[in-house]
Amino acid sequence: MDRLCLVGMSGIGKSFWAKRLSERGWVRHDCDGEIGAHLAELVSPEPGEEPVHALGRWMGMPWSEGYAAREARYLGLEEQVTRAALDAALGTPGQHVLDCTGSVVYLGDGLLAALRSACRVVYLRTPEARRDAMLKRYLEEPKPVVWGRSFVAKPGETPEQALPRCYAELLSYRDSRYLALADVVLDGGDLEANDPGLEGFLARCR
Repeated sequence: MDRLCLVGMSGIGKSFWAKRLSERGWVRHDCDGEIGAHLAELVSPEPGEEPVHALGRWMGMPWSEGYAAREARYLGLEEQVTRAALDAALGTPGQHVLDCTGSVVYLGDGLLAALRSACRVVYLRTPEARRDAMLKRYLEEPKPVVWGRSFVAKPGETPEQALPRCYAELLSYRDSRYLALADVVLDGGDLEANDPGLEGFLARCR
């Protein structure tokens, strides 16, 4: 097992495990970081602000003016970055882990098929009990979120009223897409609460 691809929602532990693997000698491909580097000229972090939260400000909420164009630009960059990471993993000796963004499931079918063919795809699943907390964190510290077709306000709803319902629909849609892509499904909450250690994690991935 020389190539792992970690998928799942933001904050579920993908980067935590990818960094631990890199400490063991695996080559980590940080897709979020690469996208951020490409978009750095568009927005500067405020004092104490993480770059990913600055990108969240740049992308805005799904009802913000110009959101669709920014979402498309973000996904275009994500496609480039993810393909480059896969090419590097295939073309360089050693063990590689692709630390994918939460929106990887919106990329082209050809690229997703290539990821599944070349890598062991591991889905770190978000427990139902954590979903309300995820929405709260998103509202407090927005990260760039690709909504696709998951945000549609009903007649008479304000965008703010529609957001919790649509966020639940977004999580449900992504869950189905992650499951279709994954070779292995692990409970991200359980991994956090009952750390199996790196060897235990790799054993579960197998």
